[in-house]
Amino acid sequence: MFTMFTRLFAATTAYAASAMLIHHTPESHGLQRVGRAIPIHQDVAASPIVYRQLTIAGEQVNAVYINTHAPHVHAFPVIANNRLGTTASLASIANANHAIAAINGTFFNSWSNQFPAGALEINGQFQTDEKGTLLGFADNGDLWMGRATENLSLMVHDASNPISQLWPWYINIPSDNPLRIDVLTPYFGAFTKDKSAMVAIVENGRVSAMHQGITPIPRTGYAIELGSSGAMSDVIHRIHVGDPATLSDTVESLPAAQPIPFTHYPNAIAAGPMLTDGGKIALNPALEGFTNAEINSDTMRSLVGIDAAGRLVFATIHAANLSLEAQIAHTLGLVQSMNLDGGSSSGLWLNGHYIVTPGRNLATAIVVTES
Repeated sequence: MFTMFTRLFAATTAYAASAMLIHHTPESHGLQRVGRAIPIHQDVAASPIVYRQLTIAGEQVNAVYINTHAPHVHAFPVIANNRLGTTASLASIANANHAIAAINGTFFNSWSNQFPAGALEINGQFQTDEKGTLLGFADNGDLWMGRATENLSLMVHDASNPISQLWPWYINIPSDNPLRIDVLTPYFGAFTKDKSAMVAIVENGRVSAMHQGITPIPRTGYAIELGSSGAMSDVIHRIHVGDPATLSDTVESLPAAQPIPFTHYPNAIAAGPMLTDGGKIALNPALEGFTNAEINSDTMRSLVGIDAAGRLVFATIHAANLSLEAQIAHTLGLVQSMNLDGGSSSGLWLNGHYIVTPGRNLATAIVVTES
């Protein structure tokens, strides 16, 4: 349901929750299915993946605990078909990435261009920017979660001009605004889309070409797209073939806007709002830009979090508003957690099968592999 660029929020109410485990039988394929409430730290070493099916506050909850520090286990966000603006089933995304577990990802514009509405970092480069709750994945299995935004910077160094900052509006968002400066990476597609824009191609840290109109986006670089307004002529004249170019994204905390060291986390995904922080319920949707009451609907929910043992946790809830979702995240023992896209997007995949089947194709997902 929550697949929209408009940020959404409504006032939430306190919700008391109680937990009761559902009876179930052991799973095969090396997955540990826990049938009793035990401290999380006791079963970390038993299996890299633990699946639990519970009832909390009368709602069915499916939870998958992943030890990302286990040998050969890797977790990271992915873009459907490696192309923004496209979708695929969660099963297809999981299979394409040889995943043993997967959950639906961030919000996306499901009724229009299918582009994500949350930040995504893939292999050290942010492919989309948006404020919200950000989950970072390190190569060694470390995880980080916090409220954050990204500050996109683009510099083209012209020796004849003291001004090198181009102040790009955004990255990988379709636009024909004649005053814009934007950045398009290979995840945007094979070509730019604006017939009237001026395009500077950057490869190996330098401007390699300038073109008018629809232009191929280099596989190992990016395109700088400049709007067609006459007001952009001064900017266009500052860019020359051979000029050094630097593209970067600084992660900053919300609301303090303080830089967050993030180089340790080359992959990340943002959604929100944050549900728990420091082991306590921490709902403040407006702080993250969610302002529409629809975000608080009583609907199917997906969430992701980090437990006290440092494990990554995927969970789906049959139906909940934000307050109940946060209470369930707290009951699950999540130190940090955030809401993901939900409603028809909510889906959970484990060991080749759906635990929860999404009602639509998805633009992004978080996957877990074991190589």
